[in-house]
Amino acid sequence: MYTSKIQIFAALSLVLCTASANAADIEIKMLDKSEAGGMLTFEPGFVKANVNDTLVFIPTNKGHNSSSLLVPAKAESWKGPYDKEFRVKLEKEGVYLYVCDSHKPMGMVGVVQIGKAVNLEDAKGKAAEESAKMIMNKDRFTKALEQVK
Repeated sequence: MYTSKIQIFAALSLVLCTASANAADIEIKMLDKSEAGGMLTFEPGFVKANVNDTLVFIPTNKGHNSSSLLVPAKAESWKGPYDKEFRVKLEKEGVYLYVCDSHKPMGMVGVVQIGKAVNLEDAKGKAAEESAKMIMNKDRFTKALEQVK
């Protein structure tokens, strides 16, 4: 009996360590200008990741941050500081929309899909609402959401 409890504990520990080891850090640069010529952009603008992966927002130019605009139900929203690397661990499946607070009107936006896109219709609605207010790059949310599968 005692041996089987130790074996069960060891097996559970191995599963938890394996799940933790498989989580990835995904770098997203905050740029004034991308190599592809886009102005005020996150690169990449769309990311497909797994539950428990961490987004690492990297400021390559001053004046940028990352702030969630829409998250799945029961997921935590975030608001990163300006001009500092910021990490967000995503623990719920769904589509996340985020922006640079200063440059949202210029279309500095991004989309992340974690697992299944359980809130895709909500994300499309919010993206359309926000895109209508932008003065440039109005199609960025649409292009990124087209990649959600």
